[in-house]
Amino acid sequence: MKKKFVMEHRPLSRRHDSPNTNGWLDVTHRLIIKAIKAVSISLLIASCTRTTVPIVPTAVATDGIPQVNPTPLIISTFEPSGVYAVVGILEGEVLALRNPAGITGSIVEELAYDARGITATGNVANLGSSIWMEIQTPDGSRGWVNSLNMTEDVNQEQFCQDARALLVLDHSLHSIQNRDGELLSQIVNPRRGLIIRHDWWNPEVIVPADSVSGIFDDLHELEWGLLSGGEFKIQGSFKDVILPLLEDTILDSPEAVCGELPSGTTSRPALWPTEYTSINYYAIHRPASEGGNDFDWRTWAFGFEYIDGQPFLTLIIHFHGDV
Repeated sequence: MKKKFVMEHRPLSRRHDSPNTNGWLDVTHRLIIKAIKAVSISLLIASCTRTTVPIVPTAVATDGIPQVNPTPLIISTFEPSGVYAVVGILEGEVLALRNPAGITGSIVEELAYDARGITATGNVANLGSSIWMEIQTPDGSRGWVNSLNMTEDVNQEQFCQDARALLVLDHSLHSIQNRDGELLSQIVNPRRGLIIRHDWWNPEVIVPADSVSGIFDDLHELEWGLLSGGEFKIQGSFKDVILPLLEDTILDSPEAVCGELPSGTTSRPALWPTEYTSINYYAIHRPASEGGNDFDWRTWAFGFEYIDGQPFLTLIIHFHGDV
């Protein structure tokens, strides 16, 4: 069940077995394990119905959510285990399962964009700058895939009931409200970095994990895609282009829901990208003002992935009224 809370580039490659590491993963980045203190489960799950939880602004400490100082842990190896799901594949496309590892391996099977319940055998192969992992599908087939296209399989119900994920969301909002790049860098996915999309239909812009700490000060211009219905490029730094849109959404006690995309009047429906089907998310919504422009609403989705059972912020996607 969904729970509601009130809370104070580069395009995906269409080649799905490439060893490119400049996209989804950078396995040499540090893994940061947050020292998560006890969080009252009653804060999250008062019942199976939609509930509300007040969270005060960043400047004021809250008794409900502890202020945690994350403790970094450096790793240099990738040791997949447990159950995985396909990620980064558009609907209608497939991920090739190969044997042996590498793009020259024979195709054993083709996995759907939303395939889940895939078991990691624990075997990995370093091929140039990429890492391939051996997997076994639910039907028993074994083969190799680029680890860029695998994510730990966590269903939506488990995610929405995970107090640690809500804590990471809280730190995400606090880092934006305070423009605290160090805090943000400690909760961002250390293997993928931070994926940002100015609009759900525009391409990914990826901030490497080791660059996130400077994101609020970096004035380097990036291309965020095109304005809807036109050929005008969206260009500028994160600070000039993305941050004002985030602050417009999260600084005024907006609504946060798990696994849903609140929206408003728009000519283009707010859709969760199919290549992220296996990624869970919270959505932060700022509705249009009463009596104002019905198209003037905004939603930011914060997507999470798990690494060794721990939730990390992987992506943020912008949704808004499109005329």
